[in-house]
Amino acid sequence: MLMESIDTLIFDLDNTLIDRNAAMRQTIQDWLIEQGYVQPALQTALTDSMLYDNWGYADRLDFTAWLLHTYGKEQSKSTTAQALQQLVHVNNSRNVQPDPQVQALLKLLGSQFRLVLATNGGSTTQRAKINQAQLETFFEPDAIFVSGEMEFEKPDPRYFKKIISDLQLNVTRTLVIGDNLRNDIQAAQACGLYTCWVSHGRAGEAGIQPNMIIKNITETGTWSKQLI
Repeated sequence: MLMESIDTLIFDLDNTLIDRNAAMRQTIQDWLIEQGYVQPALQTALTDSMLYDNWGYADRLDFTAWLLHTYGKEQSKSTTAQALQQLVHVNNSRNVQPDPQVQALLKLLGSQFRLVLATNGGSTTQRAKINQAQLETFFEPDAIFVSGEMEFEKPDPRYFKKIISDLQLNVTRTLVIGDNLRNDIQAAQACGLYTCWVSHGRAGEAGIQPNMIIKNITETGTWSKQLI
C-alpha cells in the first residue's frame, strides 16, 4: 500500500469506469443481425469480431475494414470502412449503460479525493459515452480531459503532464487508475504518478509494474480509505 497520502484520483474511461466491451459487443451484434446472421453463425462472428477488436486496442479503421470484408453481406457492399467506423462509434456510445455501482463508488470517492477523468478518443464520441453513463456530475468540468480536445493522447507522457500542469497536481499525491498497461500505467509512471491497473483478470506485461492491481473498478472502495 502506498506510504504517501493520495488526494487525487485520475480515472480512465473505457473499460475502467464504463464497460466499453459490453457496449461494443452489443454494437457488433446489432450490425451482424442487420447483415442477416442468425445462431450459431451469429455467435461465431461475434466472438471473432470481439477477438479482432481486442479491447479496442485494434486500429479502428483496420477493424471496420476487416469487419466489412469478413462479415459484410450484400446490403453492405456500398458501405466504406470509414462509414462503418463512424456508425460503430455512434452506436457504441449509445450502447453504454449507466452502472449504479460505479456511480455509488464515485460518490463515495468524491467525498475523499479530487476526481479527474482522462480518456483517449474523439470529443463527440467520448463526451457522449460520459453523458450516456451519467458520469458528468462526479467531475468538475475542468477535470475532464479528452484527447480529441488536446494536443496529445495517451501513451504520450505529455498528455498526463498537461493534466498535472492544468490542475496543479502534486504527483506524489496523485494516483492514475486505468485498464491499459501502456496508455494508463506506463505513461503515468513516466510522469512520476502512482498507478493502479484494472486488470479484468488479464496477465500483466514484463517491464510494467503498477503500484497496485485490482480486477474491477468497484474494488476501489475496499482500499480507498487506506490511501489517505
